[in-house]
Amino acid sequence: MAKSKPSKLPAIETTEDLHATVDKVAVLEAEKRGLEAARDIDLQKVRTKHDAQIEEKGTLIKALTNLCATYCKAKKASLFGKLKSAASALARFGIREGTPALCLLNKNHTWETVLARLKDRGLTEYVRVVEEIDKEKLKGAKLTEAQLAELGLRVDTKESFFIESKSDDANRIKTATDDEV
Repeated sequence: MAKSKPSKLPAIETTEDLHATVDKVAVLEAEKRGLEAARDIDLQKVRTKHDAQIEEKGTLIKALTNLCATYCKAKKASLFGKLKSAASALARFGIREGTPALCLLNKNHTWETVLARLKDRGLTEYVRVVEEIDKEKLKGAKLTEAQLAELGLRVDTKESFFIESKSDDANRIKTATDDEV
C-alpha cells in the first residue's frame, strides 16, 4: 500500500497557529486510533472465523510430515540413493542436513565444566575472551569534553519534538519525530 502525501500544509506564523495545528494533530491521532481499532476488530473477526480450520490443517500437516519423515529415514538408501531429495506428483521431499552444532555429551556436563576442562588442559585457543567498552560507565564518568575527545568520543544528546494529546484515558495519544529540532 502506497503512503499518501498530505495536501499543502498551512504555514505556522503565530502562537495561535501553532496551538491550532497541535490541536489538529491531537484530533487526527484520535481519529486514526479509532480507525485502527475498527480495523483490528474486523481483522479479529476474520481470524476467528478461520483460525480453527488453519490450526486443524497445521496439526494434520505436522503429523503427516512426521509420518513421512519416519518412513524416509528408515528407507533412506532405497528412496534417495546418493541424492538428498525425491519427488511425488505434487511435492519434493527429502532429508536436509543441518549446520553442525556443538552439544553437551549428556546431562552430566555443563558449558561451565567444559570451559574449566579446556582451561585445565591448556586448550585456551578454544576459549573466547570478549572485551568491550562500558559505555554506560563512560557516560557517567566525570571526564571533560577534552578528555573524551582524546579517547575519540563525545557525548551526544538528541532532541526530538513531540505532540501529546491531553486525554483522560489510559491509552494516551502520542506522535513524535526523530528529527533534531
